[in-house]
Amino acid sequence: RDIPMKVTLKNSAIILSSLILAACGSGDSSTSNAEEDEHGHEMMISQQGTDTLSFLEEGNAEALDHAAAANGATLLLSNTGEQVAIITAGSVQFVAVHHEEEEAETSSEEDHELPEVISITGLDSDVSKVINSNGHFSVLVNGATQLVPYASLEEGATPESEALSLGIATEDYPALLLEEGETESVVLAFNRTDAVVYEGNTASSDDKTACVSVDSAAQSNEFVLVSCDGDSFSVKLEEGASDHTIEINDIADISTAVNWATRAGVFVGYAEADNKFYVVEEAIVADEEVLELESSFAATVDSAELCAWGIDSLSADIFALTADTLTIFDHEGNPDTITLDEAQDCADLRLTTANNAVFVMDNQAQVLYEIDKEEGAAEYHIHGREDLSVNDVASAIVFHEVGTESEAHDH
Repeated sequence: RDIPMKVTLKNSAIILSSLILAACGSGDSSTSNAEEDEHGHEMMISQQGTDTLSFLEEGNAEALDHAAAANGATLLLSNTGEQVAIITAGSVQFVAVHHEEEEAETSSEEDHELPEVISITGLDSDVSKVINSNGHFSVLVNGATQLVPYASLEEGATPESEALSLGIATEDYPALLLEEGETESVVLAFNRTDAVVYEGNTASSDDKTACVSVDSAAQSNEFVLVSCDGDSFSVKLEEGASDHTIEINDIADISTAVNWATRAGVFVGYAEADNKFYVVEEAIVADEEVLELESSFAATVDSAELCAWGIDSLSADIFALTADTLTIFDHEGNPDTITLDEAQDCADLRLTTANNAVFVMDNQAQVLYEIDKEEGAAEYHIHGREDLSVNDVASAIVFHEVGTESEAHDH
């Protein structure tokens, strides 16, 4: 592996902790002033025209010493919000944030170390897809899955990847870890004919369903939700007294490819073919916990082009970004809209989310919008704006403790 030097940043605004949005003030639409409305957020970006990786501090990009493997990396936040996969054509690297709240509180004016970029041998070529699964990044490398535990990326640990060695000639999509065992794990794998449950490297003859080409997959608690060949199905591992059982069920009323995401136990998906959001939640049917379609609704008003979308980490509020408007949907499709200052082309806009917060970057105007919902409030508002020092953000994430509302977010 290749672990480069740490980067030191002399600034108290970046604190390696969960998302901090403090002192909301009056919600004035003007650019935030540090004396009136101080913000701190731990945002990491990649750029289109360079392989540089940076942290944004009040809109200024502070570069890490080590770069991505190529320009325009895609950043994938872990399900804990404390690790990120840096994905470029054929390779993946990682960064993990180490929270030091006590040091941040007592030594905010001292140097703060930005995290290292971690490379793992064997994941520097032939990588075609990376997803999150049950405390791991699941990486498809040359048609076979390797699992990278989040914990192995922490400070003091040895970064590692584990090849599943399922014996599948070419997997179509990274396998999902249903249950981790000391000697044998249970995974859901895709062999370009079926989705099959494996115990160790043994395929189940019963626990499988037809699946040629996977559109997407997401995992929350004991459920996995898969879109494959234009249909969606759930896979559930349920522990028994001495063994486990696998339940595979089709999700009714979905007949198109859906890009699934999940937060707070809720699955939200976007289908480009019909420009709709689909919301799937747990339900009790015949005394069994299953996933069911809760709602579906148009993703944009008046058929406007959807530039980007995401969900917040606390309650899976849905954010839909068009060229000049951010629409926030609840799970029934009721909209609330926020108008951005300038109408732009979708190609210039980027979006990333956190706990009851969403961040919109406008490359052309070089502006970062910070939009959040205060504790107890019913609606989101523009918390502040910052000038961006770069105009070619490719991808962005905000490190935060997923599903945990920071005390610093209380206003």
